[in-house]
Amino acid sequence: MMERTTDTMLRGERTREATDRKLMQATLQIAVDRGISGVTIEEVARRSGVAKTTIYRRYHNADELLREISAMYLVNPDAGPVPSPTREHFTQLLQRLVDWVRNNNIDVKRVGIVLSSEAEFFQHIVNQVITPWLSRVAAFLKQGVTQGVFRESVDEKLLLSTIIGSLVAYEAIEGKAMDDDTAWAARMSDLLWPALLK
Repeated sequence: MMERTTDTMLRGERTREATDRKLMQATLQIAVDRGISGVTIEEVARRSGVAKTTIYRRYHNADELLREISAMYLVNPDAGPVPSPTREHFTQLLQRLVDWVRNNNIDVKRVGIVLSSEAEFFQHIVNQVITPWLSRVAAFLKQGVTQGVFRESVDEKLLLSTIIGSLVAYEAIEGKAMDDDTAWAARMSDLLWPALLK
């Protein structure tokens, strides 16, 4: 009996997470397409496929929905040990970014709009997304400098901006999703690696 209760709880948790993900994606899509004022419970329900009654049980109005969605947890890069500063590990770091984008169903084409917006809703999301990746890149670079592999003057913000810009430009120019191209990380590594070295 206890096992069935645990299974039911886990299933309920997964369902809630899936619903939260749908609501987050629909809200972001509407906010980017129509602006913050375009986010209504009705439009979120229509785009997400989640019943209005379900949304209203969680959020009293669109403002509360926006506040909660902007604070919603996004899967961040793992905080495991910083890998040694090798080209292979740099390529893996880039691939993890692509995997993270895919796992969070982030529409890379809209990233530029989100990054350039000054709306508080978007700024909170940018901080949730960019800060952990910037920390990861900075730790990798710091270890490379400490071990005498990388130049001390490498700007981690510029490096991450270049990587994210490449993700956006790739999808815009190639017209296909980043996750369709498993070679992107290796090609970016080929391009950027020499600029990191001492």
